[in-house]
Amino acid sequence: MAEEDAQSQAMSEHPENENLEPQDGEEALAGEESEGESKPDLKDQLKEVIEVQVEDAGTLRKKLTVTIPRATIDEQSDEQYGELRREALVPGFRKGRAPRRLLEKRFGGEVKETLVQQLVLNGYMAATEKSDIKVLGDPLVWATEKGAQTPTLVDPQKAIELISIPDDGPLTFSCEVEVRPEFELPELGGIPVTKRSFDIKDDDVSTEVDRLRKMCGTYDTVEGPIEADDVVVADLKMTCEGAVLKEQAEVRMAARAQMVDGIVLEKLGEALSGAKADDVRSVSGQIPDSYVKAEYRGKQADFEFKVRQIQRLSVPSMEDVVQRLGFENENEIREYVRKDMESRVGEMVRDDMGAQVYQYLLDRTSFDLPGGLSERQVSQVAMRRMLELYAQGVPQDEVQKQLDEMKTKVREDVVRELKLAFIMEKVAEQCEVEVSEGEINAQIAAIAQRQNQRFDRVRDQLAREGAITNLYVRIRDHKIVEQLIEKAKVTEERPEASNVQASDAT
Repeated sequence: MAEEDAQSQAMSEHPENENLEPQDGEEALAGEESEGESKPDLKDQLKEVIEVQVEDAGTLRKKLTVTIPRATIDEQSDEQYGELRREALVPGFRKGRAPRRLLEKRFGGEVKETLVQQLVLNGYMAATEKSDIKVLGDPLVWATEKGAQTPTLVDPQKAIELISIPDDGPLTFSCEVEVRPEFELPELGGIPVTKRSFDIKDDDVSTEVDRLRKMCGTYDTVEGPIEADDVVVADLKMTCEGAVLKEQAEVRMAARAQMVDGIVLEKLGEALSGAKADDVRSVSGQIPDSYVKAEYRGKQADFEFKVRQIQRLSVPSMEDVVQRLGFENENEIREYVRKDMESRVGEMVRDDMGAQVYQYLLDRTSFDLPGGLSERQVSQVAMRRMLELYAQGVPQDEVQKQLDEMKTKVREDVVRELKLAFIMEKVAEQCEVEVSEGEINAQIAAIAQRQNQRFDRVRDQLAREGAITNLYVRIRDHKIVEQLIEKAKVTEERPEASNVQASDAT
């Protein structure tokens, strides 16, 4: 009787709860889950019921259209509300007793958002498995932004905010993915390799000493005018046919060719040259086929840069470097550098042999790559190259310069390294190679030593740049190459004029 009085009082205090008695079958939702075997996860459930349409969207690019049936949507919705009923505290009702209609009124928006996230992400993964598509990276999803008339490609998180669960019928969404190429590997045993010797020359020592000087340099703010390779802080505005596609304040970049949002600006250095603070300079570039907003692909993008600050690398004199590093004189530095290089001759020989293995694989493996490489693909290759340069002790500003040049001008190098990445991924499936955290930390320590920085600082920087995974791949590939060299057909040769710079291992 007391319980009935309390329930009556709660209903009078919360009139919105009137006439909201639990519906038939809802009592079961409030109870314990039925015993027996656990249900398969959502991805596996969806793989059995979804419809998937696959279309070509370019070289190594597919468009997936995924349809999730209404029954599955309703089933997942029921599970969400069942969980809410068990856990939600609703004024006027004991835990587990709130009716479905009240839960829909109070939590309907949150449930729909959760459903979209679960169904889109799991539906995408189920679709790739069901279609047996080997994807690269994350998809881009077609969705219509608020106020827009046509859908555009957006990242998955943005798509979840824009996609809605229909009131009736199935949920259908489309996405585009980059896929791995299909190819056959050449024979991996008995690869012909020449073992060459390397002599450390005075020019090689001078190059290393110059690197030391650059690593001791600092970027100082200057009045201008801008010179080649100066670092510029500028406000950026990107437009296409009068529409503003991007605005960003205080973008930091070098005064040379750059890639911005996947758009190559080959003449950026020329456009910025001679500018001073508060000057505005313009440059244009073609929007690539992989750009997220399909209606602008292939069109011209116009960029406007308002210069805010100019910084220039100040390289210290040799006398300053000698004093800073604790040497007596320049000759002592050169002797130290020579001994360090001589201690790494064995490493150079192995790197040169590894470069020959990589070239063998490239020469004997054929497959197509996209005509317009996406920004994601270029970034993947750039990260690989960055780690190689860091490990060689190349100063950070010189590393960035080489990466900018590679991204914007030397497409052949990008294609070569991207093809090699695909090949090594497949070779790794045949070779049993493990990479430990200790090996990753050892590589970071080696990079820190070459860059004359602290270990924790380098590790944090690599983590921020998303390079730890690439470092794992680099170590894995080197271990694979070691295996292939062990099985290779090796001949020794001492060239008449050997140069340490001839070895540029990938």
